[in-house]
Amino acid sequence: MERAVAQRHPPFRRGAEIDLTIDRMAYGGRGVGRIDGFVVFVPDTAPGDRVRARLWRVKPAYAEADLIQVEAPAPGRVPPPCPHFGPCGGCVWQHLRYNDQLGAKESIVRESLAHIAGLRDVDVRPILPAADPWAYRNKMEFTFHPEAILGLHRRGAFDRVVPITSCLIQSEAANEILRVANEWASAAGLSRYNARDHTGLLRQLVIREGRRTGEMMVALITTAPEVPKARDLARLILAAVPRVVSVLHGINPGASDGLPLTAVSLLAGRSYIVEQLGGLRFRIGLETFFQTNTAQAERLVETVGALAEPREHETVFDLYSGVGTFSLPLALRAKRVYGLEIAARAVEAAGENAALNGIGNVEFASGDVRRLLPDLVGRAGPPHLIVLDPPRSGAGNRVMRKVIAAAPPRIIYVSCNPTTLAPDLGDLVGAGYAIRTVQPLDLFPHTYHVECVVALERNAA
Repeated sequence: MERAVAQRHPPFRRGAEIDLTIDRMAYGGRGVGRIDGFVVFVPDTAPGDRVRARLWRVKPAYAEADLIQVEAPAPGRVPPPCPHFGPCGGCVWQHLRYNDQLGAKESIVRESLAHIAGLRDVDVRPILPAADPWAYRNKMEFTFHPEAILGLHRRGAFDRVVPITSCLIQSEAANEILRVANEWASAAGLSRYNARDHTGLLRQLVIREGRRTGEMMVALITTAPEVPKARDLARLILAAVPRVVSVLHGINPGASDGLPLTAVSLLAGRSYIVEQLGGLRFRIGLETFFQTNTAQAERLVETVGALAEPREHETVFDLYSGVGTFSLPLALRAKRVYGLEIAARAVEAAGENAALNGIGNVEFASGDVRRLLPDLVGRAGPPHLIVLDPPRSGAGNRVMRKVIAAAPPRIIYVSCNPTTLAPDLGDLVGAGYAIRTVQPLDLFPHTYHVECVVALERNAA
């Protein structure tokens, strides 16, 4: 997180055009430049760019600007290979060389820890890059739009969609499914969802792929249960991509795409796909949370195991355990693992995954971590190790207090947002834990997102 320099009177007014040099990238994807110490954020820039920009928001401590022109491009700037880059909100850093993306993410981690939590003398290891930064996503969600469009949301616009013919961060098989669905929707003549007035039938197309097994899932999301010619879509998809083993129909009549589905029905095949991660098998349903980069998720699991060092006599608590991504590998090395997760469907899936892999020394419970953790300590005793992987918003002070009260000798914190990781780590350090190491990983090439695994140990009294 970039720290802006506070000033009583900003040196510029809204609408002013300025020239500046970009010196770094900020969390959120924009470049950062300064004029006499005054911070200006500019999108679509690269460190080293000399740009002309127009200010559209001016605050006492910083300003935000739109890019007018790159007057002198940085050495790290490259032509974006995707024809949809720019308007499309899927990627924001395709104009940066991949090595420069990695360097920017590593810097963002260091700056977030230092500026937000005052953690400056921390061992931040070099980021673990993706072996292939293209075609890495195992899940994509495309949106239907009334203007006969199927694509991805336009940057910064909830009600506008960029038509996508081929996406470079998903597989060719997924692109073929996208093409078939687009042609079917055009021929079927069904109404498409309008995010402004909440009318229309076709809402989203979800594609999931088991990168290790090859199995694929396709789901049509609509606002109502009756969808003429839905089974025609299933037939067309199965004919075009035979490794699709699941075609589903989900219903979401709500105002938000993020709402849970009210119903899911089977159009063809089965209701799940199977994926392998680190030698373990996981069943993945339509609404199952699973890391979207399989290859890097395997490195993430390996990193957690290597830093956690679970021993055969130890008890491990896995907070925000999801479908057992960390719980199950840890259970192969520990005496017993307890997973806590608020999503009941994820807990059910985690139990199924444990059975699928023949792992019996793991137990999952559904509920709020903040409320379940003290009860679990009372029932199972203090853990030797706590692993937590909270949502993007972080665990928060109330959960961290419960973690501290559980008094584990070791903690592994997995985070997808360094700006919320930092204050949670600050709480742990303030309570007597020492940060042993921070390992960033790149799970989301061409975006500003960065994953981190942090190992902490309780200081001796």
